[in-house]
Amino acid sequence: MDYDALIKKLGTFGPYQKRLFFIVFFPVIFNSFGTPVSNFLLGDQLYRCKIPGLQNDTYAVQNQYHDEVINATIPKRPDGSYDECKILVNGTIEKCSEWVYDQSVFTKTVNSQFNLVCDNEILHSLSISAYFFGYVFATVTLCPLADVIGRRKMVIFATTLQFVVNIIMPFSYNVLMFIILRFFDGTCGLAYYHGAFIIGMEMVGPSKRLFSGTMILEVYVFGEFLLLIFAYFIRDWRWLQLALAVPMVSTVCYWWPQVLPESPRWLLSRGRNTDAVKILRKAAKSNNTEFEDLPSDFKLEEEDRGVREILRELFHSRKLLIRWIIIFCNWFIISFIYYGLTLHIGKLGGDLYINFAISCIMEFIGYFLCIFMDRTGRKPMHLTVMFLSGTACLASVFPVLFGDESHNWIMIALSMIGKLGISAGFGEIFIYTGELFPTVVRSLVMGICSCGARIGSNISPYMYQLTDGKMHTALPLLIYGIITIIVALLSITLPETKKRKLLEQVEDAEHEEDLATESEISENEEKPYVPRAVEDNDSEYMKLTETSNGHHKDVL
Repeated sequence: MDYDALIKKLGTFGPYQKRLFFIVFFPVIFNSFGTPVSNFLLGDQLYRCKIPGLQNDTYAVQNQYHDEVINATIPKRPDGSYDECKILVNGTIEKCSEWVYDQSVFTKTVNSQFNLVCDNEILHSLSISAYFFGYVFATVTLCPLADVIGRRKMVIFATTLQFVVNIIMPFSYNVLMFIILRFFDGTCGLAYYHGAFIIGMEMVGPSKRLFSGTMILEVYVFGEFLLLIFAYFIRDWRWLQLALAVPMVSTVCYWWPQVLPESPRWLLSRGRNTDAVKILRKAAKSNNTEFEDLPSDFKLEEEDRGVREILRELFHSRKLLIRWIIIFCNWFIISFIYYGLTLHIGKLGGDLYINFAISCIMEFIGYFLCIFMDRTGRKPMHLTVMFLSGTACLASVFPVLFGDESHNWIMIALSMIGKLGISAGFGEIFIYTGELFPTVVRSLVMGICSCGARIGSNISPYMYQLTDGKMHTALPLLIYGIITIIVALLSITLPETKKRKLLEQVEDAEHEEDLATESEISENEEKPYVPRAVEDNDSEYMKLTETSNGHHKDVL
């Protein structure tokens, strides 16, 4: 008997698993604040140079005299707008060092607090990407460390440090301190999700992992809705950050083993059978099943082979190499566009809060579509959402270039459709990727694809610095649309994997069309597989395992 069979015997998704799921994944709500909160902490404010010598200068025009002084002091561009970075001093145009900001949407942001404008605008993008650099750091350090010290200890460490970092952040006295704290926020966020995901998923039966993983994503969207409510009523970034940080103190309860147990599978892998049995007995009691001790025929799945041998297996197949390149491009593009659309909602025009609410709704629908993958198939779902997202982003360029302000709603609507498609892609790509590659190379492929996604997310904050004018909004959407459609066209060459037996060895890829499907596999031939976790979603780790009827499930 293997571990999955043991969990199935205890109860696939009984009261114990449901309670554990709630405890472990409740902080996902807090985790969901990390990326989209940049729309509010670092929200865009209109600004211009402060007029020298004028007391109480404001961005808003106070009276006719104020308007005349502004017109005489601030040079105008050809389109009639004020230059944001230059000022007239004794008839000479000079760069300014002080600014006044529009406070109609935000009273204070990180931008206005530390003047991240004009020559310092690069620091605005760096403040956003610092969070993703933290993701990269966690991917190569803390996440692997969880396999050594245990999932529970990693969750405790990450959630505690994340609480401390978020409490300190509102008191940042310069932009460097803010950037460093954002880096650690991203690091802790991913480290927590990695450990919590494994604890939760390793106690859930294989047949429930697709549904459970999708529900985790929906909890993430729920957190985004809470963020919207907080941000709507709190327009000062310091108070907003503090309000979001205080509820994180609830994760202190994780220090009690009765609240957050260790993963039984990790304990078994470390030879701590007695501790694992205690947890499993507690689970059996809650689920009204019987469990006294480990069966005599119980054994854990064998660990993956060394990296050198895995690489040798992978490079042996030209077919898998081409497939790997295509999937790597998919991960890069999906992460690049998802975070590009999420982080720059304020660049689309219109009301930021309405746009953000629509974006959350589109994301919720996109994740929900993943539940239907068992009916539609992996490839049809993947191609549909990718072409949908690419076409919508491409079409959204036309209202920007050839319309006026009255057509802005069309651009926003099309961008939101693009967000729906890419959100669905974000959820389904994990599942599809895991089923495309053999067991012997799956963990390596997923790990490298995860790095591709990280590259995409780190680049996304800089997209709106490429140009000015109408192309400031149009160019990123144009790029999103073109590259998504190109990758979708490449993905047409990928095979369907619905209900197909998992590839085990590299040579299986050469005759995968002949592999048995779910209905052709008898129960006594099943060999469930659970690899190491690899990737989470503005997220992003998953477990792969075959269900009791031979159908392979992957969960975010």
